[in-house]
Amino acid sequence: MSTAETSVIATALGRPVPYLPHAVSVSMPTWNDNRDFIVGDARVVDALATGYPRFMIHPSVQLLARICEDMFGNPGERCMLLSSAKLADAMRSFLLTHSPSPIVVRIAQHVLPPSAPDTHNTPETRHHDQSSGNHESRPQQPLELHIVFFPAESFKLAKLCWKYTGHGISSRRADKCLELLGTQSLDPARGLPTSTTNSRPQTPNNSSPGGSVESLPDIQSENQTMMLVQCHEEPLPYDEARLVLQRRIARALEGDFSSASGAPPSVLESNGSGTRILSDDDVYLYLTGMNAIWHAHQLILQTTEKMGKVAGKSICFGFPFTDTLKLLQKWGPGCHFFGFGADDDLSDVRRVAQEAASSGTPIVALFCEVPTNPLLRTPNMVELRKIADEFDFLIVADDTIGNFVNVDVMKYSDIVVTSLTKVFSGRCNVMGGSLVLNPQRSHYNLLRDHLKTTYKELCWHEDVVCLEVNSRHFARRIDVINRNAEAVADWLWNQSEACDVARGQSQSSNAKKRVVSKVFFPKWETRENYDACRRRPTNGEVAPLYPSGFGSFFTILFSDEAAARAFYDNLGCEKGPTWGTNFTIACPYTVLAHYFELDWAAGWGVPINVVRVSVGMEDQETILGWMKYALAAAQNATEPSS
Repeated sequence: MSTAETSVIATALGRPVPYLPHAVSVSMPTWNDNRDFIVGDARVVDALATGYPRFMIHPSVQLLARICEDMFGNPGERCMLLSSAKLADAMRSFLLTHSPSPIVVRIAQHVLPPSAPDTHNTPETRHHDQSSGNHESRPQQPLELHIVFFPAESFKLAKLCWKYTGHGISSRRADKCLELLGTQSLDPARGLPTSTTNSRPQTPNNSSPGGSVESLPDIQSENQTMMLVQCHEEPLPYDEARLVLQRRIARALEGDFSSASGAPPSVLESNGSGTRILSDDDVYLYLTGMNAIWHAHQLILQTTEKMGKVAGKSICFGFPFTDTLKLLQKWGPGCHFFGFGADDDLSDVRRVAQEAASSGTPIVALFCEVPTNPLLRTPNMVELRKIADEFDFLIVADDTIGNFVNVDVMKYSDIVVTSLTKVFSGRCNVMGGSLVLNPQRSHYNLLRDHLKTTYKELCWHEDVVCLEVNSRHFARRIDVINRNAEAVADWLWNQSEACDVARGQSQSSNAKKRVVSKVFFPKWETRENYDACRRRPTNGEVAPLYPSGFGSFFTILFSDEAAARAFYDNLGCEKGPTWGTNFTIACPYTVLAHYFELDWAAGWGVPINVVRVSVGMEDQETILGWMKYALAAAQNATEPSS
């Protein structure tokens, strides 16, 4: 075998992925690491320097929360830190509603005075993570912290709210607060002490930070990953970066990637000719993708009530990322769940909508992913749009997995939500989300007018600046990733039992049993529905600069858990939560997302023996080498020993 086929180079357990202060993933290189993390085993939990920022509270945020508890808390209280008074009120309401017994929840606001600009901070002196936030890009203003206090025994409930909604403050915002408080932040990529459990982190002594500063480890995986996330471009001032981001997203949703293939356009440009459908003002930025979904849901409920109507349930169509379903179930009137999201379900969707309308509590919205995570199935958006128009409910489509380059869901949707954390950023070092209104839909004016009076900029300015830099070449990156992912998925498909069945082949008794049962990928999952959403060039005579493809990830279904575990353990790429990164990263999806509801997930076609792989920008030979080596290990794990 080649070196690529035999090198297992995954980063060591607990290290940030990538090796940056604001990394949004963490290495969990074995199947058991993921399982033990979910059940709270100290072997793994205590080893994690950081984690996905909606699953694990970043060390800097933990430290700031501890300081706030010491400064403003009462004995026996814990707290969560939010970006606005509105979000703090929402968390208080959630806690009071869902607590099994009456509790006292209170909100405190703390205003930190601005610091003097750092006149010594030049491009040459910035951290290697150029957009990490070590420079000021916004006029100095007082910094508000909204702190929700609750009994310590309610911490798990509060963390659920924080996780499902994405309301929490970012690590960059926390670092600035710590700086203003004169406290050293906890940098998980520099070996400083952290706490990753629900216990309180200890406040470090400012004169003795504790823990030595480590140099970047000289190991193959982290070096390779870092090469794909390095940034050497100069950031824009915040106000300009925000406008450029809004324009970039608006143009991308119209299929115009000219501003995504080079330097950022001047914000002084005209918004475009009369042929433009989307305005920059139709794009709203939020803290995370889930935060955008939560705000979309709230927007629909609030505007329904504003019209004097009773807000009924929503519909969740297709098996989505777990937190989307939980959000729709726990906020508002609840939802009807159509987990298969198949064409056969369309008649039942119409029936449910008809019954709801007759009962006086009509359906308010249908939420779906295009395609879904992790099974990569695309809903029949054409038919769903017809039903939505017939019964006057909205469609909220999450196009994160399909991404701006590959799919055009705006034509079927009232609202499009996207996690900008994923492939739009690619560098895995910042969180963000967007919500975009469709001006061609009947509810547009009502939604826009409501947002005009209620929308508040929540994103920390350094996160916005980072997102703008990261996304400058997103279409070019996606083109590379599309081609890589399709090539690897094709190879794996050819090794699968489903491929044999499709070709009318049957395995002889002497042949090795296929350990790959199926590979889920939009190229062959509900392909007709995917093609109906697939982005086409606006001018058929001109080939697009970045042709649409099938996205960055696929999900592998193995014959059993032993094969899935062996494949994952021997896979040489990065391994941890998240996807859509410039580098290849994998996770045992069902273990991480549904470990405490395995039978339920399996009933919807998501059993424990799946591995989700998000393909990056490495050369195809390297990625295929990882797959071949891991697949050989999976094959060996299922063969009886001689």
